[in-house]
Amino acid sequence: MGIGPILYCDIDHRILGNHDGLCKLEFLIQIFIYPEEKEILLLILHHLLLLAVIYSFYKTSTTKPGSPTQTDSEDDPLTTQRKTCKFCQNNKPMRCHHCRQCNKCILRMDHHCPWVNNCIGQNNYKYFFCLVFYATLTSVVYFCIYFNKILKNPPIGKIDTYFIIFAATLSFTLMIVLFLFLAFHTKLISNNQTTLEYFEKQREHYNKDLVSNCNEFLGPGCWLIPN
Repeated sequence: MGIGPILYCDIDHRILGNHDGLCKLEFLIQIFIYPEEKEILLLILHHLLLLAVIYSFYKTSTTKPGSPTQTDSEDDPLTTQRKTCKFCQNNKPMRCHHCRQCNKCILRMDHHCPWVNNCIGQNNYKYFFCLVFYATLTSVVYFCIYFNKILKNPPIGKIDTYFIIFAATLSFTLMIVLFLFLAFHTKLISNNQTTLEYFEKQREHYNKDLVSNCNEFLGPGCWLIPN
């Protein structure tokens, strides 16, 4: 049977509280006892993506989404008359919305995200999109790693079987949810819409060609690099 599968089963029963930590610890033990090129590449890719997720999360939560200044409304080419926010009495350029959680107006506000405790707006939307993108890729790689381990080490006994089914279902569900969320925001960018504009059924006043839309939301150049 070998020490790898023994450690694998032992860890399964002892570390049920942290699914992510369980998978990583089990995989690390097996990868160094039975090194295979495919598994090493998956492990490296998984951790590189995880670093990208952590960095994108940090930038999304710490970057100010952007608030209007005195000249924003005056310089807005789509504004025929100056608008004022009825909540904070500040200038309100086009696509600007007042966030009641943050108690201030946000430039090109997309939504308020409780997961990062910050508004998603003009200045941090790129980091938010990168967060969703890399989290989706990480979940795909994570599921592949887990599925590969199931094929190599089929569960023995009812407890192991139930746990494996639960963990695999949870991983697959997370992967699907993240993929749908990524697809939704990809569609928004391609139409030059924010989440608020989409659900308020506002017409696509700002839609341009695809490259221009991506440049506006993700910045020119490297769209998927959270810099």
